[in-house]
Amino acid sequence: MIFNPWKKRKVGSDKTQLVSENATKKEHAINFKEIKLDEDNSPSLLGKEIKIIGKISSKGALQLDGDLEGEITASKLVIEKSAKVVGSVTSDDLVIKGRIIGPVFGKKVRFGSSARVEGDTFHETIAIEDGAYYEGSIKRHVGGTERPNKLLKNK
Repeated sequence: MIFNPWKKRKVGSDKTQLVSENATKKEHAINFKEIKLDEDNSPSLLGKEIKIIGKISSKGALQLDGDLEGEITASKLVIEKSAKVVGSVTSDDLVIKGRIIGPVFGKKVRFGSSARVEGDTFHETIAIEDGAYYEGSIKRHVGGTERPNKLLKNK
């Protein structure tokens, strides 16, 4: 036979199993109810070709390579070298390698060497690599991603 005969699909009452012709069901059965997906899923990717005007919100990880005019919020956010954001950025864990024009709110904020930021930054912890360009004020804010009332009154 040309095709590989070792796989045979059998349908049970509540689950599907793959079974070898020469083995017992116990040796090669796959219980699909026991398969767990990794909790740390890979980030959602917004590619270089994309330009978004509006608001983006994600409970998971997000990587931006394109352009955004508006607001972006994610639990973990990476602004890549090719990305440009004109508007506010909010994240618990923020890595900036690209350009941001607007306020930045984060618990853990990291500026890469290629970062170009023009705006105020509110953070709990911050790290800035050599070569990063920054124009604005950097203020420690214990509330993390919660926006300070002083800034909200000005808008």
